[in-house]
Amino acid sequence: MSLNAILRWLKPHEMVFFDLLEGSAENIYQAVVQFDREIRLADPGRWPELRRQMKEFEHAGDEFTHQIIDRLDKTFITPIEREDILALAHALDDVVDIFDAICERLVLYHIGAIHPSMLEISSLSVEGAHELSFLIKSLRNMSDTQEIRLHIRRVHVLENQADSVYHSALAELFNDPQNPVELLKWKEVFDLIEDATDRVELVAKVVGSTVMRNA
Repeated sequence: MSLNAILRWLKPHEMVFFDLLEGSAENIYQAVVQFDREIRLADPGRWPELRRQMKEFEHAGDEFTHQIIDRLDKTFITPIEREDILALAHALDDVVDIFDAICERLVLYHIGAIHPSMLEISSLSVEGAHELSFLIKSLRNMSDTQEIRLHIRRVHVLENQADSVYHSALAELFNDPQNPVELLKWKEVFDLIEDATDRVELVAKVVGSTVMRNA
């Protein structure tokens, strides 16, 4: 039986998995946009509020994941493979967790001026989160696998660009280590935001493998 035939046969409440995954992806996009907007204001006095906002996004992401897991336990037939739904849920959840950790460091380490390279990686993260929204929505019918692969490739390109900025930023930090404490602070912050771009790419990869198994 084809995927479209299965989807027509499924009861509406079983299609809620797509709603929840899309909600989780949208939560990521809103979180990353908010993060990017706030750090561009370059006002350290706003970091505690940003941290509070990011914690709300993190809690929302957890709730989407919990609902997905709960429904998987109660649903016999799912619109795509159960393992794919679970992998997507966890991969999506991890993205917001990283941005929550970054905001925590901004507060704990009393980060002042934002490094230009961090702004550049943040901008790339916004683009990547936008791509994820498309990819997760594409799971509803998977009618154009070529278009899906193009967007997955776009996420991969964005992650490579972020890697290049990350390595250049580290080289700059270590080439002029006048303040070892500041160096260590920024090294950790850069490590985290680079990890965030890796997590975005992981979601795209999971979408790719999901499409291969279910289309």
